[in-house]
Amino acid sequence: MEVFVSGGIDAVRVVDLARQLNISKSGFYWHFRDRAELLEAMKLYWVDEFSRQFIDDVHAHEGPLRERLVSLIRAIRAKEGGKLDLAFTSWAQTDPSVHDLVDRVRDMRIAFVKELLSTTGVSDEKLTSRAKLFVVYFSWSEVMFEPNTYELVDEDLNAILDIIVGEDRG
Repeated sequence: MEVFVSGGIDAVRVVDLARQLNISKSGFYWHFRDRAELLEAMKLYWVDEFSRQFIDDVHAHEGPLRERLVSLIRAIRAKEGGKLDLAFTSWAQTDPSVHDLVDRVRDMRIAFVKELLSTTGVSDEKLTSRAKLFVVYFSWSEVMFEPNTYELVDEDLNAILDIIVGEDRG
């Protein structure tokens, strides 16, 4: 995944990966039938680790809405999810199946955040807008604004959450 993030999908080549991992090509083929199988495994990993696992973890976390949202933000940042999301979005520009996957993942994330925000009592239209804002900002802010910042230090977190949750704490 590091090679994918740093060099794009074209950098994910069996010979280069085997050399970087200090294994033989046959060692690679022990784990994956071919490059296509590796790419499918990468897609599954991204969906499971960077969406489903986050969703399951937040569902397991009982507490106030803001605490649940902050725990989700911390998980995204700790795993550097934005970098991988950008790599998949780039790959989606050249591969229709990945484009469809990126759309499904985005919609799954928006639906989940919308479900969380449904307790705020705002209209469905506002829920959708706020969920989209959350997904875009907290998926990509580490890449766009806060590189190498995994903790939420001195960020306008409360102001941003006030907008998303619909509170104005002064």
